[in-house]
Amino acid sequence: MVSIRTSLTLVAIVFSGLFGAGCDNKPAAEGAKPGEAKPESKAEQKAEKKAAPASAKVASCNVIKAESICRQFGDENISAAGEDFLKNMCTGEFKMEACPADKRVGSCATPEGTKIYYNDGPLPMAADAAAKACKEGVPAGEWKAGQ
Repeated sequence: MVSIRTSLTLVAIVFSGLFGAGCDNKPAAEGAKPGEAKPESKAEQKAEKKAAPASAKVASCNVIKAESICRQFGDENISAAGEDFLKNMCTGEFKMEACPADKRVGSCATPEGTKIYYNDGPLPMAADAAAKACKEGVPAGEWKAGQ
C-alpha cells in the first residue's frame, strides 16, 4: 500500500514537474521574426530529452524487502524535488544510484520516476499483473518488461 506521505510526495513532484515544464525560453512560432532560427519540433524536443547526458544523476528508493519494488528517480526528478526530499520520502534504502538489476519483472516509467517490479520479496508480481498496474495507474506509465 502507498502511504499518505508517499502519495503527497508524488503529488508534489508532479506539480513541480508540471509548473517547471512551462518555463521555456524559446520563442513561439507565431512570434518568430524572419531569419530567426525555427523552433524545434516536438519530435526534436523528445529526442533531446531522451538523450540524457552522461553526467545525469539517478537516485533510488529500494523497498524490495517490504514491497517487492524499487523506485528510481532521474535527473529531472532529483532537480525538481531535491535529493534531501527524496531521501526523506524513502521508507527503504535510499542511494544515489540505480535500482538493482537482478530479479526484475519490469519497469513502469511515469513523470514522478520509474517504479521497478521484482520477483523477489513479500509481494512479487507476475509481469502481466505489473504491466496492467502500470498502464492503469495514476498516472499511467510506460511499461517495459524485464527492465
